Amino acid sequence: MKKLLLFCFIISFWVQTECQADSLTMCINPLAEDSLVLPKNKLSTKQKLIIGGLVAHQAASLYLEYKWWWEDNYHPFVMRSDGGFNNYSLGIDKIGHTYTSYMYSNLLYELMRWGDFKESTSEWVSIILPFAWALSIEIGDGFSSYEFSKPDLLANSIGIAYAVAQRKIPYLNNFKMKFSYFPHNFYLENQFRGWSLTSDYDGHIYWITADINGILPKPAKHFWPKYLNIGLGYGINNFAAVNKIGGPEIIVQREFMIGLDYNLSALPIKNKTRKTLVKMADYFHLPAPGYKETNKEGMKFNLLLLN
Repeated sequence: MKKLLLFCFIISFWVQTECQADSLTMCINPLAEDSLVLPKNKLSTKQKLIIGGLVAHQAASLYLEYKWWWEDNYHPFVMRSDGGFNNYSLGIDKIGHTYTSYMYSNLLYELMRWGDFKESTSEWVSIILPFAWALSIEIGDGFSSYEFSKPDLLANSIGIAYAVAQRKIPYLNNFKMKFSYFPHNFYLENQFRGWSLTSDYDGHIYWITADINGILPKPAKHFWPKYLNIGLGYGINNFAAVNKIGGPEIIVQREFMIGLDYNLSALPIKNKTRKTLVKMADYFHLPAPGYKETNKEGMKFNLLLLN
């Protein structure tokens, strides 16, 4: 309930702010002027679907988070700091917070633009909703055994800020955050007992990919295909074994990757819906040739680097 009230307050504040800046018509319906082809005060079918979908998504998220993490887990509000990049997951959770908010902000923006909402509305929604979602999770954690984490919220904010910066500074689009996942052998061998995506950190890789063709000066662009990027990845190993088995001989290890990445956004697609879907998919790193190093044990080549 606290999460729902907080979310409603933030959205109400945003609407009131927009109302002060715009006309009386806009105050009555803050999305009324966003339709590019229909008369004022009417929303297209796409826009109605998007609004309904976002409301349903927020409600479902609140419910699932409560059932998965907070139900029967209440205690007075507590804040903590868990050590950042030297914490229990060697910082993979912090990068996960950054990437999740970054991706969510970008997906919302692409969805709103696909729905023909105006630029300012798309931008504000892509900022407010991810931050409200991240803040609500931390508040829920604060009243449970997970505890409110300022570093987690900072990581979320960095992700949103970078997404906005990319939209304001086109050159930054040459450097994109991506995520890849494949279940770790520990869970494959144990028939996924105790598995969840948010606990299988061994299977996570977070990437920064560079669009080499976009970076090169115009005379040199023909030397590098525009559909191929270079990616640097970070992950960890033995997280599941340490938490499920334990023992002093097992430690969590950092992993570093370098490999090829596919630039799906460069595909020459004209259809607006397909282009939007492809741009959304481009925030995920697909299996590609690469090298992986675990704690200075040497680089190992993988034809299809998975985790």
